[in-house]
Amino acid sequence: MWIRQANDTFRFPVFPASFEINSKAIVNTSNVLKTGEIAVFGGAGLRTTEISSFFPKNDEASYCDYTGFPTPYDCVNKIQKWMNEGFILRFTVTETNINMEVIIDSFKYEEKDCTGDVYFTLSLKEYKRIQIPKLNSVSTNTNLSSSKDVPITKGFETKKQRTHKVVKGDNLWSLSQKYYGNGDLYEKIVEANKELIKTADIIKEGWVLTIP
Repeated sequence: MWIRQANDTFRFPVFPASFEINSKAIVNTSNVLKTGEIAVFGGAGLRTTEISSFFPKNDEASYCDYTGFPTPYDCVNKIQKWMNEGFILRFTVTETNINMEVIIDSFKYEEKDCTGDVYFTLSLKEYKRIQIPKLNSVSTNTNLSSSKDVPITKGFETKKQRTHKVVKGDNLWSLSQKYYGNGDLYEKIVEANKELIKTADIIKEGWVLTIP
């Protein structure tokens, strides 16, 4: 079970005991003279899901799906940030048909049993992109020629800035080759990190460089 925001991917360390996807149809009712009440289909409603699990303090416990995940409150802080900033997230559950854009509707957490584990309930609501009609600039009539998907909150597709933490053996040419497929484009990295890089052929281990 994963949530992704741009290049920031979070995998839940403990898979919930159960989860469900709630979906519904929008049905509008009206009263028609001499006919009575009628129902009109208004489209599909937004899907929702609620996840209840916990962030364990011990990442080597047998019930953990993997090791090396963040501490419980690092997990809490990440989810709260995504909720407070209104990010569009990609929610996926492998080996299922669940793969959709969502926003966080609510998030609550607590500690109990003095274990250091943090129990949480996370509510997600499906996000649908609106379509803004675009006028044909060539034609003078009022026909709409095309439309464009536009996110109405901060989107995971709009945040494209990358970073790289310098490790032993890195150099600007190798980073340019890694990210652009061409080592000769290293000057793009230099330009984006002018506050750190004073000499074009010197980068230091531990630096976090912006990769434009």
